[in-house]
Amino acid sequence: MKDIEKLREEINQIDDRILNLIEKRVLLAKEIGKIKNALKLEIFQPSREVEILDRLKRKSKWINDSQVEAIWKEIMGACKAVQEMKNKVGFLGPKGTFSHQAALDFFPMTNTEFFSFKTISEIFENIEKNVLSHGVVPIENSLHGTVRETLDLLIQKELLIYGEIELRIIQNLISLKETNLADIQTIYSHPQAFAQTNSWLKANFPNAQLINVNSTAEAVQKVKELDDCSNAAIGPQIASQLYDMKILASNIEDEPSNYTRFLIISKNESRLMGDKFKTSIVFVTKHVPGALFRVIKLFAEANINLLKIESRPRRKGKWEYIFLMDFEGSRESEKIKAVLKEMENNVIWYKILGSYPHK
Repeated sequence: MKDIEKLREEINQIDDRILNLIEKRVLLAKEIGKIKNALKLEIFQPSREVEILDRLKRKSKWINDSQVEAIWKEIMGACKAVQEMKNKVGFLGPKGTFSHQAALDFFPMTNTEFFSFKTISEIFENIEKNVLSHGVVPIENSLHGTVRETLDLLIQKELLIYGEIELRIIQNLISLKETNLADIQTIYSHPQAFAQTNSWLKANFPNAQLINVNSTAEAVQKVKELDDCSNAAIGPQIASQLYDMKILASNIEDEPSNYTRFLIISKNESRLMGDKFKTSIVFVTKHVPGALFRVIKLFAEANINLLKIESRPRRKGKWEYIFLMDFEGSRESEKIKAVLKEMENNVIWYKILGSYPHK
């Protein structure tokens, strides 16, 4: 049996080879960056990254999918850094929120600057002003539906959907490192987090005082500042890490199927590579019987899978409705181009919000 020092020496040799190969990859990426700049192409291309990750996940035998994604996301981030491209990403703050987590999950930390904003509209405005390259905004929750403000801004503004990411909403009871569950008398959190953990709180802390604050991240920060073991907060794991706090109980949400879908928005659309894409559009039908049916029929006859369709009142006209539709495929597909062209005969107006990678 080999002793531990010999095994460590083998690991050192492997690490050296890994580093050499990563540096070779970085140099190749730098050359690709020069070509992209000459052709005025977007350097960050999430569809290409999805293609790379999918291929590596299929090949991996001992490393699970999430580990492959975490490792290669940072390697690809280092490659983009030498291409002299730095992402400036805005998210709905403060730091330590689920929006912050979504931004960190989508973009590599290696070449990204993250900025928190108080409102969704501020994120859109700062992308328009070229202060930000991308924004991360919530669009839909599996329990509460569409985020109306995000949809309204996508309709009003000339920005595009660049990508998307789904995040499981996991709530945790968080406090100081020396706190025990028996110490808790007061709990701070956002009203939505209290609603999501209502049953758990009634069962475990029926007499605790519940105090509302502006965000789950603010709740954790508040408990940190109070420095009192009788206080706790409900919030995400990222907030406990950010403020160096202890998770007393995890997965305390009443509904485990609670997910939020976040959109990545930008002035530029993702370069379309691979074959797994989603396209989002909004449209207003003509005021004639069967207009919506005829639109949906076009997609059915073309064998295009609809992923979502919903309506909401249109602000420009009384009792007029605007429809949001997501479907599989890219706007660059000849089949989809043909359907959209034919759809023009059945709608007053439509807008493509973007085509982007779809897992």
